[in-house]
Amino acid sequence: MRTTLQQPRQVFGAASLRHPVIICGWTPAMPLEPTDFYRTHLAGLHRQLLASTIVRTYLTGTGIRLDGVDLAPADHFELPFGLFSTVEFAHLFSIFDGSRVHQQAETSPNLDEAPPGLYFTIINPRLIESQHKNRLGVFMRADAGIDLFIEDMHIDHYYLSEHRAPPTLGTLAFTLCAITAHLAGMGRITLVAADGQGSNARYVGAKVWPKLGFDASLQPGETADATHLAGCATVQDVMAQDAAWWAEHGTQRRMAFDLSANSTSWRKLLPYAGRKVSDGSPS
Repeated sequence: MRTTLQQPRQVFGAASLRHPVIICGWTPAMPLEPTDFYRTHLAGLHRQLLASTIVRTYLTGTGIRLDGVDLAPADHFELPFGLFSTVEFAHLFSIFDGSRVHQQAETSPNLDEAPPGLYFTIINPRLIESQHKNRLGVFMRADAGIDLFIEDMHIDHYYLSEHRAPPTLGTLAFTLCAITAHLAGMGRITLVAADGQGSNARYVGAKVWPKLGFDASLQPGETADATHLAGCATVQDVMAQDAAWWAEHGTQRRMAFDLSANSTSWRKLLPYAGRKVSDGSPS
């Protein structure tokens, strides 16, 4: 049985997002294609993640309801960028067990700078901060240099309950997201890393996301008062020199995780996530 979901209306240049389809009860799905980088650098960590207590408790693809449809482990998704099992779908969009999910096509940027694309809003009062919903999506980015359209991810909202979510859940969930996005052939994961200044001092994205490999250019003169950072051009340059300085002075900006092989993002994330999955230390 096929259940057709909402069809996105936005066309991105020469390419458009096709409507996703749930193929219920259909078992032999085409797997995501491993790359050489996955085999040499990601596969071992991926196995550790899948075997971890946190992932086996909160990210098994069970109890998920998508726009009124209860998903089963045997379901598969035909999305514009590949065929996904329910578990892979959950890993890509950090959909925790027992979540309700709503799919929506956005045809214009929203107030939080999320680009037009296909988004999934996740509701899970047990693990997501009270009165918040997580929202992740995919969009097409035109690469003018080679006249191609590259699928990227965007994290619009990502909240975890400080008291109910395990301390390593965010790190392990994002690492699964990044690995799955890499296997799907995506180019980047973007977001706006908030710094907590102004209306909500609880936002810590500008401090946390760089720990997971997100990077951005520094603003002109941003490190002028820190002579030891004179040669830094990016957030990750600063992190490598003086992570404590960034934790104190870093401010909100759009950041990206580069999913390409051997990127600075992976070189930052892999040892960090490896420590978390091995010893269970807080993220």
